[in-house]
Amino acid sequence: MRPEDLPPLPEAPGVYLWKDGERILYVGKAKNLRARVNSYFHSEGKGLRIAQEATSLEFILVRDEVEALLLEANLIKHHRPHYNVLLKDDKHYPFLKLTKEEWPMLLVVRRVQDDGARYWGPFPEAGAVRRIKRLVDRYFPLRKNSGYPFRRRRYPCLNHAMGRCMAPCVGRADPARYRAAVQQVEDLLDGKVAALYAGLEAQMREAARQQDFERAAEIRDQIAAVRSFFGTTQQAYDPEMGDLDFIGFARAGEYAMLQHYQVRGGQMLGRISRFVEGVGDASDAELLEAFLRDYYLEATPLPPLVLLPFALEAQQAFSAFLSAKGRKVEVRVPQRGEKTRLIELAQKNAQAALESELRVLERKGDHPGLKGLMEVLGLSHRPYRIEGYDISNLLNESPVGSIVVFEGGRPKKSEYRRLRIRGLQGPDDYRALEETLWRRFSGSLSQQMAIPDLILIDGGLGQVRAAQRGLQKAGLSLPLVGLAKREETLVLPDGRTLTLPLTHPALQLLIHIRDETHRNGLAFHRKERSRRALKSIFDGIQGIGPARKQALLQNFSSLEELKAASLEELARLPSMDRRSAQAVLKALENLPNPPTGQ
Repeated sequence: MRPEDLPPLPEAPGVYLWKDGERILYVGKAKNLRARVNSYFHSEGKGLRIAQEATSLEFILVRDEVEALLLEANLIKHHRPHYNVLLKDDKHYPFLKLTKEEWPMLLVVRRVQDDGARYWGPFPEAGAVRRIKRLVDRYFPLRKNSGYPFRRRRYPCLNHAMGRCMAPCVGRADPARYRAAVQQVEDLLDGKVAALYAGLEAQMREAARQQDFERAAEIRDQIAAVRSFFGTTQQAYDPEMGDLDFIGFARAGEYAMLQHYQVRGGQMLGRISRFVEGVGDASDAELLEAFLRDYYLEATPLPPLVLLPFALEAQQAFSAFLSAKGRKVEVRVPQRGEKTRLIELAQKNAQAALESELRVLERKGDHPGLKGLMEVLGLSHRPYRIEGYDISNLLNESPVGSIVVFEGGRPKKSEYRRLRIRGLQGPDDYRALEETLWRRFSGSLSQQMAIPDLILIDGGLGQVRAAQRGLQKAGLSLPLVGLAKREETLVLPDGRTLTLPLTHPALQLLIHIRDETHRNGLAFHRKERSRRALKSIFDGIQGIGPARKQALLQNFSSLEELKAASLEELARLPSMDRRSAQAVLKALENLPNPPTGQ
């Protein structure tokens, strides 16, 4: 579609629908329809793609941004357009429903209906709903077994005999006492615990004054149960915070994690987590808006405050949208104090949850970094096997080519290798890399190890081209990429560079491989230093000739290992005897201890 094909658009608030024939591609809202729709033709990525794919555009005028937000939410929910971010998962989180009847009852439901009943939820965990329902059923004697809608029975159920139901189904309930119990349940679910305590304690004192000690004991047990519930099953913050929601957000490339926390009466009720895949084209703001739209379309009752991890363009519209559902709701980003610490907590938890989900994908053989590398580097398939290369030097001597292997995004340590580089005059990483790649793919290793799908070089363009020369000498052409340390920039053989966010799964995987390659080389040099130290020690021990020195070096790789050995262990080694073993241990005792801090 071209700009000249657009219908005449007013400079007014509304909702627009990009369409391809009868199929709706995208639904959006705008304060200014003309400006917003025209911006698609000047954007990049998803916006321009939508405009080019669409064959027509429809729009609906509304009175203000709040109406636009509500209409957009309903249209997205109904049509589920291809390009809109759809965060709805298959779960229907539970609600508690207090029916609107003469004798209300409390139910656990999965859907909110416009039937005049009161709803609380959605609750993050079904377990939390069950605990609340058990508490209400046991200590607040509302009806349970007379059906919905209410039906009369010939005989009361067992709950009445246990004191857990007033039995309105057989006409035994006192209306005033039943209404009081309903109010107590509402106070409990609204988080008005202080008001609930005060009401129950007043009833308990009145029952005791009238010497109805059985009733006073029942109320005492109610108070104890509520105190126990709020004291042990929930996490307290600051009671002065009252009721609020706060949201955590984390992202890694096309994966995102959103977590919603509820605090009621200063108590943490739990959290809802949404792990979203395939959202590489969506902005952080678009993802957060989609979450707010999906969650708050049904959530009830709403708190007076919703805290966001970052600001949104439609923030004021969301505040007005939520306020229109009943009570005034402020949506804002905290700037200081305890509320900023809540957002920091939510962000840390969201990041940890995201990393956990990515590890699950990795264990399934679907490491997100592999798909990311295929897309970023333009590879024809996911690079299942990746080899990392680095040159490690010890005081400008003994250069070693370090090789590590990752398969499916996980290290395969059985195939790690180290190649000694000989014949160089001074440090020359380029020559060393060229020789390492040539020997890896033309010598005995080429018969022992599979050909990789991608090669990672620790370094910049010089190192990458040196590795390319080594491959060419071996008669191969394989995908190559370098990782420059300073800014974690990807370097391609043709000189192009790519910069990815540090949270991108592809970059995180490359950093992991690069660090493993570096560690593999350093481990060799640590071992080499220990062997040199051992050699120098053996040279001064009487009775330790070449054969015995070789036996000791083959069985001990460090001074610490040798010091921990017993006389019997040393004496059992080839060419060693008890006298030579005693000479070694005596020489070790006379060694000076290393300075502290080394």
